[in-house]
Amino acid sequence: MSITASDHVSRLRGASIKVTRIRIAILELVAAQRRHMTADEITAALKQSGVPADRVTVYRNLDRMIHEGLLVATCQPGKAMRVGACTRPDAAHHHHIVCERCGRVEETDGCPVQDAWDELKRQVRAATGFTMTGHIIQYLGICSSCQSDRSPD
Repeated sequence: MSITASDHVSRLRGASIKVTRIRIAILELVAAQRRHMTADEITAALKQSGVPADRVTVYRNLDRMIHEGLLVATCQPGKAMRVGACTRPDAAHHHHIVCERCGRVEETDGCPVQDAWDELKRQVRAATGFTMTGHIIQYLGICSSCQSDRSPD
């Protein structure tokens, strides 16, 4: 099932975010990608497609849409943050695995922390005074395409 512009409009409205041309364009762009993109890549692609966009506007919109769960951010040590579409916004709590070579991102099912969440919150509060409100787990690996592209040693 492909995502339409009206789907993006509904998701923006559902998150109480004003519907604008740039927000629709960002959602359409990242939804069409197999890998997550940096803010600079998004800005360049928007400009190339004729959507007037500057870095500050793109960063501000990405931040808002990440915060509202419309987009997800992935990070790798020493690399820029990347953003992609949240393809299962109504799915149960889950995490992502990122290919360290090509940047491809896949969603994983389940969460290894979920069953121990209440006990973990209690332990962290006792040790640090923090009240935990959530967590993000990101797995790193090499996707099957990159594994098969690698020449044998």
